[in-house]
Amino acid sequence: MNASKHITEMLIRMLQGDKLTMDDEKERYHCSTKTIQRYLRDIKDTIEESNFNVSYIHDLKRKEYYLKEQSDFSFEETLALLKIVIGTRAFNKTELEQLMDRLLNRLSVEDQPLAKKLISSTTSKYVPIKSDYDLLPRIKNFSKYISENTAIEFTYLNGLRQIKRDIELPISLYFDNFYFYVVTYNEKYNKNILHRLDRFQTIKPLPNKKIRLPWEIKKDDGKEINKTYLISDGKENNFELYYSGYPQTALDHFPNAKIKKELDGEVLIEGSAYMQGLILWIMEQGPRVRVKSPASLVEEVKSELLKTLKYYE
Repeated sequence: MNASKHITEMLIRMLQGDKLTMDDEKERYHCSTKTIQRYLRDIKDTIEESNFNVSYIHDLKRKEYYLKEQSDFSFEETLALLKIVIGTRAFNKTELEQLMDRLLNRLSVEDQPLAKKLISSTTSKYVPIKSDYDLLPRIKNFSKYISENTAIEFTYLNGLRQIKRDIELPISLYFDNFYFYVVTYNEKYNKNILHRLDRFQTIKPLPNKKIRLPWEIKKDDGKEINKTYLISDGKENNFELYYSGYPQTALDHFPNAKIKKELDGEVLIEGSAYMQGLILWIMEQGPRVRVKSPASLVEEVKSELLKTLKYYE
């Protein structure tokens, strides 16, 4: 072998994860220390001048030469993403493991054990949201339908366990509170409809079916999330309510809301939201919430409370 072949072979072994020592390389190639040093210097220069996502390491203590993969994410960024993915509970265990492996592989070999240790307690007790379908393929497919303006023919299981069959145009996809949601446009009723991604039963793309989305009813995902709590069904309304819990809890759920007035032991919050989702949140808060306006919301909450009380008579 000539020098260039020696260098190429050494570089390949380093890229495969081998750690080289001066004595081993001298014996392998029957070369002097000075020659191996030159080979290693050429490898170091090549790595530093290239776009390889690795760093050349000379460990003086162990007298080893090796390459260390550079992560696109810092340790804390990767750990944060891992915690968020686990905390969503949206993915089944197989998909969760797939996502965790992808993220962990972005870290160096040295950092991976610590990251695994810091997520072990949550992953061992992980309980996903019940779903009969994998989400990742659906996220991929619906992203394609949205970007290519492809209508779909589908069946869908609604909250009453009834099957809906229709043809609609997917226009946006977002995540909120455990679930991925798809907003579709229904041409027959000329309105947008919200669906949970995991509740689609059958899905058939219709590339030749042309549905024109009117400009006036296009939605901005960012604004929608700010107005939505779990459900975006129902009419959007302005509201005022008294809240005696930690104020930021309410503001976190309704980012468009604000504190209008601070009172003794409670705050008056005003904002806008879809009524069905807002009522669900109010019911969850129990005596921490008193609705001030609108009157229609006051009556809706009263009605829901009376229905609930009847179960305990």
